Amino acid sequence: MSPTVFREVKFDASTHTFTGLFGERVPSVTQILATAGLCDYSAVPQEYRDRGMRRGSSVHWMLQLHDEGALNYRTVPKSLRPFRKAYQTWKAGSGFHPIAIEFKFVWDGYAGILDRAGSFPATSMFTDGSHAIVDFKTGTTMQEWVKYQLAAYAVGFMQDIKLARFIRRIALLLKPDGTYSVKEFPLSSFDTDWSTFCRAKEKTHGGHTNCGG
Repeated sequence: MSPTVFREVKFDASTHTFTGLFGERVPSVTQILATAGLCDYSAVPQEYRDRGMRRGSSVHWMLQLHDEGALNYRTVPKSLRPFRKAYQTWKAGSGFHPIAIEFKFVWDGYAGILDRAGSFPATSMFTDGSHAIVDFKTGTTMQEWVKYQLAAYAVGFMQDIKLARFIRRIALLLKPDGTYSVKEFPLSSFDTDWSTFCRAKEKTHGGHTNCGG
């Protein structure tokens, strides 16, 4: 599993802004979902949102170094170590092998950063093994709108809707006590979830979008 040729994308972490090859601003998947009202954090106090974003960014950076083999564990703050333990436990139990790490993409007017894409060994359900995109969460609950996010990520990674239909979509909630929970969205719901994202994107793009496939 590997992405096809895609346009260059630049990302400014301080403003969470994506810029395409020609300098155009490209909305992110989560910005599109928020504009459409499918994900809403307005009820969460800004202080907690900011704290959660800082924690999430730190966990993502730590796990990126971990998967790239560049992490010095002795420098990891104690508050972050349980998240690494949870990830390690899940990887060992599932046999997940990362192929793409923190992968940035632009496709058909939207952008995103895919936490992981990778493979799993053969199981009774997937006798030839399987491939998946995995999104890390560090909040307290798993939000239902993540299924739309991951449908968009699958298409953005593969650059092909037909191929994206066969990619597993997994949300991995890493908890501060060193445990984790997994939410996998069924392949059978991909078309419905992708269509929902497409309708959200139409609102952002003024009705001009290409979600065929």
